[in-house]
Amino acid sequence: MKSVDEIAHLLTEAGAAYALIGGHAVNAVLEPRFTADIDVTVDAEPAVVARVRGALLASGFRIEREHGAAQASGPDFVRFNDDEGTVLELQMAKTGLQRSAIGRANDHGGVRVATPEDLIVFKANRPKDQIDLLGLVGLPDIDWDYVDARASEWGVLAVIARVRALASP
Repeated sequence: MKSVDEIAHLLTEAGAAYALIGGHAVNAVLEPRFTADIDVTVDAEPAVVARVRGALLASGFRIEREHGAAQASGPDFVRFNDDEGTVLELQMAKTGLQRSAIGRANDHGGVRVATPEDLIVFKANRPKDQIDLLGLVGLPDIDWDYVDARASEWGVLAVIARVRALASP
């Protein structure tokens, strides 16, 4: 399986602005847990997407699934896999939150990782991410004004408020 570091190197070599999101990003700030795939949001500019696609295909990845490829703006989502068992899910940064997550990402040993604030909003969308969300809302120094503004845009403010109440002592 390819490592997160290898994926980050491929994206950087392709000249893509990106942020690691999903379970591997949460593992950078909380106690690590198993996650079966690597999730990344990447600059949605068509030229960047083409370079990233080319770099991934050249390194042995195949496209398993693609959503929105026929759109003038290009795909919203592409799932890649390879013979080593690596599953890479790319979300093209077409929303304000996704673009902001890329711009705000922190360097963790050469890998650009979304901030806890951005991860909180991303993780509020799916019930299966509630354990990650519970851990993230308990971190110190969260910029709750930023989270609340983005959560309101994404319609997940109530979910985050409920999880914050659960996490409060």
